[in-house]
Amino acid sequence: MATRRLLIFPCELGLSDGYSIAATADAARLAPGPEDVVVCRTHAPTSAAGPVRTLGMPTAREKAWNILRGRAPYEVSVEAMKACLAGIDGGFDDIFAGEIFFYPALRRLFPQARIRVRSHNFFSLARARQLLTRPPSSFRHDVNMRLHSPLEGEVLRDKRATLILITEEELAFAKLLFPLMRGECWPVVAPDLEASPVIRPPSAPRLVFLGSAGASHTAVGLEMTCRQVVPALRARVPAAEFHLFGRGSESYDAPDRGIHGHGRFPGDGLPFDGDGLFCVPDIHGCGIKLKVADLLKAAVPFISTPLGMSGYRIPAHPHILVEELPDWPEALYRYFQQWNLG
Repeated sequence: MATRRLLIFPCELGLSDGYSIAATADAARLAPGPEDVVVCRTHAPTSAAGPVRTLGMPTAREKAWNILRGRAPYEVSVEAMKACLAGIDGGFDDIFAGEIFFYPALRRLFPQARIRVRSHNFFSLARARQLLTRPPSSFRHDVNMRLHSPLEGEVLRDKRATLILITEEELAFAKLLFPLMRGECWPVVAPDLEASPVIRPPSAPRLVFLGSAGASHTAVGLEMTCRQVVPALRARVPAAEFHLFGRGSESYDAPDRGIHGHGRFPGDGLPFDGDGLFCVPDIHGCGIKLKVADLLKAAVPFISTPLGMSGYRIPAHPHILVEELPDWPEALYRYFQQWNLG
């Protein structure tokens, strides 16, 4: 007799943004069959139950209510989950929750079920790191850490739940917190990806960012880069410029300070045909791994935070800089001086 699974993904599959790429990779790994029930969260939910059911994104009021009661902003209510699964008789042999905020409703509806929970952003690790090392942060990112960490704890304590993490380092940290937890590691990129030996320096002291500027853990790094890193660098390398491409990047535009927010990148490939020192200032999240993977595959020079390189095994490389954000100005200055740029 065929088993039936409930597979819930946090976004539409097959899109080009990092979140969708990671969720699509999970879907490929799970390989849904005709007997499975597949749900995707979307901004435009449909009422009819088709091959893929849809679950609406929360409204601003719903997110605010979740925050006021100490829950994750995108947490799904039991009522919304019930409505999404209406008309389905019987239970499921396996439940996959493609994001942590699906877990509470699923556990309420299926108290005895085995649930596998995907974590795209392991906030417990980020919060521990914040308490110990005081990395740059923001009010929005702090709220996310405070609200998601207890939810992760609920999953880690649940003997019928398995937490699926992005890197082996995250899994090791989770096991230190909860030695009896059930966990797995599903990398979003191949951890054995190597750096090209033919990476070349840029032709100008040009720093380039490509990606969405909206996520809280990305915005923190971008704001620090614009407010502290670029001014400190331009004080020593006046010709240095910072170019940002991606959704929301135009809000950072300040040409008089050498910062150029271009908005969405209109073409394929990389801006300036890869002629720049690309940067990954994110302080958290699985999207960092995808950005690093794209840059490694493109064989371009880049600078990343240590968390961006977590999960990779890349030896020291003259064109791959790995530094904490406060140390970026000195690292960038040394790099541009080494290659006679500016």
